[in-house]
Amino acid sequence: MRLALAIASFVVLIVHGLVFYQQFFHKWENYQTAYFDQARALSKTDAEKAALTARSPRIEQSLVTKFGDNRVDRCITCHLAMDDPRFKDHAQPLRTHPYTAGMGDVQVNGKWERRHKFADFGCTVCHDGQGRGLQEHFSHGEDEYWPDPLAGYIVQANWRKDFASKLKGKDYMQSNCAQCHTEENFAGTALVDRGRKLFFANNCYGCHRIEGLSEGTLGPDLSEIGHKFKIDYLWESIVDPRANLATSFMPQFHLSEPDVKALVIFLKSRRGVNFSETSLQRYRASLNAKRPPEGAAEPVVLQGAALISSGEKLVTDHACTACHKLGSRDGGIAPDLSFEGLMKPEPWILEHFKNPPALIRDSIMPTFRFPVADFQAMSTYLASLKTPPPMPTPADTFKELCQRCHGEKGDGHGPIAIYLDPYPRDLTKAGFINSKPLSRLQDSIKTGVAGTSMPAWGQVLNDSQIQGVLQYVFTTYTKEPRKEVTARKVPEKNPVASSSESMARGEDTFIRRCSGCHGRKADGKGPNSLDILPRPRNLRNTAFVESISDHRMFDSILYGVQGSAMPSWIDYGLSQNEVGDLVNFIRGINARSAARK
Repeated sequence: MRLALAIASFVVLIVHGLVFYQQFFHKWENYQTAYFDQARALSKTDAEKAALTARSPRIEQSLVTKFGDNRVDRCITCHLAMDDPRFKDHAQPLRTHPYTAGMGDVQVNGKWERRHKFADFGCTVCHDGQGRGLQEHFSHGEDEYWPDPLAGYIVQANWRKDFASKLKGKDYMQSNCAQCHTEENFAGTALVDRGRKLFFANNCYGCHRIEGLSEGTLGPDLSEIGHKFKIDYLWESIVDPRANLATSFMPQFHLSEPDVKALVIFLKSRRGVNFSETSLQRYRASLNAKRPPEGAAEPVVLQGAALISSGEKLVTDHACTACHKLGSRDGGIAPDLSFEGLMKPEPWILEHFKNPPALIRDSIMPTFRFPVADFQAMSTYLASLKTPPPMPTPADTFKELCQRCHGEKGDGHGPIAIYLDPYPRDLTKAGFINSKPLSRLQDSIKTGVAGTSMPAWGQVLNDSQIQGVLQYVFTTYTKEPRKEVTARKVPEKNPVASSSESMARGEDTFIRRCSGCHGRKADGKGPNSLDILPRPRNLRNTAFVESISDHRMFDSILYGVQGSAMPSWIDYGLSQNEVGDLVNFIRGINARSAARK
């Protein structure tokens, strides 16, 4: 017992000793003592030596009031030699802060003078970190809860290990330089400038808003993204968009590491307020940007070949191929536009440019705010593309036209399928394929499926080619012989007259029977929808709902949709009158949507 008490007392004594030592003997005192000794040895005059001998360790700090937010920087407590040129070859923390003409430093009479004086600017405005901290763990921002670790030098312990080595390097400080140096092609912010160009080249601006740069509305506002998130989150969000949000529809762009780094540095520089601008200056600039210059000539109205040529250039300038395929360029995210003129008329293309969800309800294509003249030129150009690719065999036809969405295996998992809603059909599901009349499958290929990404191939393929590719699907993917479709007792027209009472009954039935999958809003996003593929139909997709007959709706509700999670509701006691009320409710909510347009 005595031995145990003695050991415990010894441990307590050691702990208290360590605490006492840490409280009264700091590393920064050792650093300062080392600086005084070495500086004294380098001194050339007795007066300088005497001044250094008289100094003793103390906390040094700059009270920064002339630039940015008022703050206290104590970095000089350890980095005491940062303005002493004699220590340029010493190890940190006793090393001279580099001088560079690129940062505005100049030589006067053979001596460097700083453009950014520490007394005026401090240290954390460029380097980040915690200015008041006196221990490296805190001052450098190693604590995972500190939002601004030392830029490019500190990797916090909870950051992803596979990114750690990529998040170090002095280049990351460019994001802080850009807080003042907003001009393009500034030597000190080359990666910020490159990231800004990538932001436009990859069409990020179409989804994301950045004040003064872009007006996207589909994705999060990035105007203050650099203030809200650390560089590890930004890197992860670019290379793996679903790492932090499983339902994100942001594409995976497969950028090179140098491009990801440039984008991260650019985004880290987006912090809302820029030190070199005032709110009034930004406001005046925004007003002036909306005013046409005095004496400006009327814009030239292009026609014919000139309009097509202009549209082709605009399609390139607006980075449409960051998502779409067009000729040899392929973003690998959106449909092929190489022969768009054979699939869509020019008015449809123009309306789709102006408001994609109005024609394809769940499209993730951004609603761009380009001038109407740009939309017209781009539509005219795309409508002029009417040369189909060579397709000598049905297999070639499937590979060229269908595989992008339906997949190499025909299972609906094509390279762009994840970005499409509704999801492409799984052509291996014999239950679905063989339960549909041949005429319906042919029509789906020939005229497309309204409100979805399934286009009309009728001007690309003739009837013989359509039959050939269907037979190829049957033998290669479905692999079950077709059977005669059983006739069902389904009315051609809804026998229940549409009325407010009928729609109210239909809504009640919908909430009780259908909302689990289709959602209370009937938008296909019910609580069960994430576990279902293909996803439940968005019944607010007006273009789709208006394109299908009462007969088809009755058939799908009463007898289900084979190859999907849609059950046969006749087996659960749903009567034809209840289905009629449901149909009236669904058509009613779409009629209201159409009326609001």
